[in-house]
Amino acid sequence: MGLCGCRIVVCVLLSLVTGVGAAFAREREERGDPPSFVWVDDEGITHLTDGRGKVPPASRDTLASPDRLQALWEGSFVGPPLATPLGGSGSSNDRVERLLEGVRSDLERGERSRAAATLRSVLRLDPARPEPHWYLAHLDLRRGRFGSARDHLREFLSRASTERDRAWREEALEKLRQLDVEEALADRDRDRAPLRLVSRDGEHFRIQLDAELGQRPEYADVVLGYLESAYEDVAKQLGVHPQEPLGVVFYGRAAYQRAHEHRFSFQTVGFFDGQIHVSSPGEPGDSLRVLLYHEYAHALFREQTGGDRPYWLNEGLAELIERRANDTPTSTRSERSALRTRIEGDDWLPLRSIAPSFGGLEGADARAAYLESIVVAEWIEDRTDRDQRAQLLRRLGQGWSIDQALFEAVGMDTDRVDAAIRQHLLDEFPSMRP
Repeated sequence: MGLCGCRIVVCVLLSLVTGVGAAFAREREERGDPPSFVWVDDEGITHLTDGRGKVPPASRDTLASPDRLQALWEGSFVGPPLATPLGGSGSSNDRVERLLEGVRSDLERGERSRAAATLRSVLRLDPARPEPHWYLAHLDLRRGRFGSARDHLREFLSRASTERDRAWREEALEKLRQLDVEEALADRDRDRAPLRLVSRDGEHFRIQLDAELGQRPEYADVVLGYLESAYEDVAKQLGVHPQEPLGVVFYGRAAYQRAHEHRFSFQTVGFFDGQIHVSSPGEPGDSLRVLLYHEYAHALFREQTGGDRPYWLNEGLAELIERRANDTPTSTRSERSALRTRIEGDDWLPLRSIAPSFGGLEGADARAAYLESIVVAEWIEDRTDRDQRAQLLRRLGQGWSIDQALFEAVGMDTDRVDAAIRQHLLDEFPSMRP
């Protein structure tokens, strides 16, 4: 069974903002409106303030750039421009505007749960605002909650009635149309013919498409383009290519579940078993692109090493590659703070304990295993170059133990790397110490 069977949630759907977002940010600067900034202190507490100068110098590297705001749906800007210039007053309008700017900062850093909580707070403060429904629709879609996503889009349409909202109304109507396509692909009760796969060969990949997906002639060209980009980009990070063309199978959601639900005890969106298998939206976009990067990284790991272990290195490298493909932070400050808290509570999962598998982990422990993997892979990457990382993978394939391969790459075995990571987190958040 491929490693990504252990992935529990749908992969990230963030995409880069268009030039419209950057232009809007610059317009606010030219007007002299003070921006809002969200930052996390040494104790992991989140703050929102007006103006970069009010943020402690040590925390300024965690701020999101206004020119790199991000969307939650392919082709989208971060949402309709805010109507009220940000000011320093305590008025309800100003407070809502600052909260929405905070949401944008949270999404820039990948803090989607906190963004969702803030959006619900905004709706309590001002139920007539359209913007929270825009973002909540996107968040629900990435979780596969089609009904709720549709409800939020309809609420957005009922509230976004001004001239400035016209373009966003048109886009919301298009998103509703796309939801119909996605629901049809995900509807397991719908009468459909048995799975039929259509083949297409590219330079480095052999793909098979669920015939329901391949009805659009450009679909195959788009996904082959994503895979060829992964081929080049991942080589820049890991220094390796597949030894022969790699097979990739694309399914509509219901077809994927019917074909592979017996493999896993939880929801998955992709896995590798000699071929990459992925659940695809009807219209390929960034959500599918970053998923392919992730699964491709796992495929390379297995080809180079002959297996999936250590899981923490395998999953950590794939997560780093996915996040970079999505242009989101490799690890966020709040994620590292959460791991620091687990050290304090004696809940740290030793790397040796999660090397064989993440199986059996649930809830907070499963989440911690993924976060540890990301942070450790990031730490190793900071101390190695591309050729050293390629050599590490080759050594594992040659039968070296992970301790031997790590010692050659970074001068430490697993236990010393584990200790170094914990110390690194303790040093980053010193005020949390007793």
